[in-house]
Amino acid sequence: MINAKIEKAFNEQITHELESAHLYLSMAAYFQGLGWDGMASWMKKQAREEENHAMKFFEHINDRGGR
Repeated sequence: MINAKIEKAFNEQITHELESAHLYLSMAAYFQGLGWDGMASWMKKQAREEENHAMKFFEHINDRGGR
């Protein structure tokens, strides 16, 4: 079982990771609108990376019986 304090901190980190992913997607949309496809692509890649970080925390919590 995961310690409640650690579980809370990990859940907060998941929120931060997903907020970062959202910001990267927003920037991707902005750059796409300017026709800067390379920058848009890079921002989308960064968004996916942040989502992957969130999922690692998610799996860690679940593997230890947390919520």
